[in-house]
Amino acid sequence: MLKIPGTILTAIAWATVFLAAPVICADTNSRDAGNGMQSKLYKVFDSNKNAIVKVYAQKKIPFLNKEGKEEFRATLDVGTGFLIGKDGITATSAYITYGAEKIWIEWCGKLFDANLIGFDPLTTLSIAKISGNFKSLNAPVISIDASAPLPRLGTILLGISNELGFPPSPRMGLASGHNIEFGGAFLPTVYVRTTIAAPKGSAGGAVFDLNGKFVGMLIASLPEAEGSFILPAAAAAKIRDDILLCGEPVYSWFGLQAEDAEGEDGSHVAVKLVAENAPAKKAGFKKGDIILEVNSRKVSNNTELRNITFFVRPRETAIFKVKRGAETVTLEVLAERMGNDIVHAAEANLSPSKNGKNPKDETKDAETKKN
Repeated sequence: MLKIPGTILTAIAWATVFLAAPVICADTNSRDAGNGMQSKLYKVFDSNKNAIVKVYAQKKIPFLNKEGKEEFRATLDVGTGFLIGKDGITATSAYITYGAEKIWIEWCGKLFDANLIGFDPLTTLSIAKISGNFKSLNAPVISIDASAPLPRLGTILLGISNELGFPPSPRMGLASGHNIEFGGAFLPTVYVRTTIAAPKGSAGGAVFDLNGKFVGMLIASLPEAEGSFILPAAAAAKIRDDILLCGEPVYSWFGLQAEDAEGEDGSHVAVKLVAENAPAKKAGFKKGDIILEVNSRKVSNNTELRNITFFVRPRETAIFKVKRGAETVTLEVLAERMGNDIVHAAEANLSPSKNGKNPKDETKDAETKKN
């Protein structure tokens, strides 16, 4: 057997102590950091779970019987919502409330009659109100900051919803993207893509950061990405105000289409299309103009452009600074109101067809069969 001198053993022992010490400290720091985040998650959930409600919607869904004749069957949709007003004002998903003959809202095990105030078929945000003197119950509400910025990518998020009809349940994830289009279609505003899974019943749930600040509402599941889309807080606040003040969403129209492009000076936003007789055309926009700023806010990509123009109201003037060739030009665009027919056309995506499926689901089925 090989014998190792005692001096070498002593040296190895001391080396082991010095090498191991930093590892022990690192583990302790990691454990403390983990405990800190866990405590924050507990706090965010406990502080907001009683503002989460369950929304029931009674509907009559058309279907074709064996003879091919149209009949109707009663269904009960169940989803999530959250209180945004002491008087029972509730934000939820239009997929739940659209076409409902009757709506109920369950809060802390108590069931209340509710009425639909209005909805937006584009963002699918819906506003309902609990009937009666709900204010006397002093229920907690979730505050929506109209000036909240988009969460940075990598932000840790906690969603709370009544997934699968269960009581308020937490799910953690990350902000993973800022999308202005999906599947070849333009989105009405910038959506935040997350890694929060959204099973059936999650639509209408509230999402928070680790500081407990509301960052958006769950609006769509992305099963292929094992995640979801959320409507950001500022956009949700705008649509909420539109519905409460006007009974419907109010969108501006510029008649301008832009795209991200690469040039000698790097990436920029270039005008791709200017519609005839549109506000942008009247302001002097031309194809190829490079958009530098809108209302003194710098624009470096199309996502930033959409996130600014979404909040411009009809009859408001947006000041664009554009680069045209070697010169910089300032253009003033008087925004017009988007036609109601364009907004209402999106309602087709909310209404189930005669076989009980949503048109979006039917499209997916058709694509699956075709491929």
